[in-house]
Amino acid sequence: MPSLSEPNRPLAALLWTGLLLAAGEAVAAPAFQMFPASNLYPGYVADPRRPQFSVALLNFPDPQVEDSGDRRVGLKLGGRFGLLRLHSSERPERGVQLDIEAGFTGQFDIEHSLDNLGWDGTYGLLLSSTFGNGLSVQLGTKHISSHVGDEYAERTGRRRIDYTREELAAGGAWSLGPRWRTYAEYGWGYQPKEEIGQEPGRLQLGLEHEAAGSLGGRLGWYAALDLGAFEERDWQVDPTLQTGLLIPSGDRQWRIGIAYHDGIVPIGELFREDEAYVALGVWLDP
Repeated sequence: MPSLSEPNRPLAALLWTGLLLAAGEAVAAPAFQMFPASNLYPGYVADPRRPQFSVALLNFPDPQVEDSGDRRVGLKLGGRFGLLRLHSSERPERGVQLDIEAGFTGQFDIEHSLDNLGWDGTYGLLLSSTFGNGLSVQLGTKHISSHVGDEYAERTGRRRIDYTREELAAGGAWSLGPRWRTYAEYGWGYQPKEEIGQEPGRLQLGLEHEAAGSLGGRLGWYAALDLGAFEERDWQVDPTLQTGLLIPSGDRQWRIGIAYHDGIVPIGELFREDEAYVALGVWLDP
């Protein structure tokens, strides 16, 4: 493990001492880790915008996006990647970590030759920390740039409204014992495009249950609820439910299951439409 350079040691030690005192821990020597393999802050399992690798078959009983079919492929690429971690030499699972987050989220219309309806590109820079009693917190900045699919635009004449969102976000997650976790996050869009109806506020809440290894010693199951709301939609609550099997794969974990979403289309360019869908999918935790 690399050590801190001489000029940075006093600053790192001071920062680490303050964090440990705030968490009620005894002061210990700080250690520095580049590109940590794990995250200190958990991803939101049922979040339809979470950057990760996944593919799902989406079925819409009543599609609301103009000239779209009732079956689509939902594709997500990306994840959260650790840059560096400052932690106690005795407790590497606690500390402060800087991460980058990047991803692609898109929908492809099966009934129209898999035309891309739209896609979001996201990235963010996040600072997270974990303390005792199962508490984790994060602060960061996030960017979303949304686009209308070329084939869909050519077929329907729909033009891009240039949806982008620049946001500052703060979140907290709390483990309620070994199998339950809850979280809350608030985002503030600091450059809302009022001409297309954007407003700054965003709120997200969730509850998750994971029973790893409960099915035959290796497989497990999970259930998760995510509630999202945007000020630009008068704080309408958009629920997403997801449940299925947990399959460990090295340091990562696959999820195979079903999801239900009712509310805003999770593509920025389509934020004015509401749709409900049932999904059968595969998700990989980053």
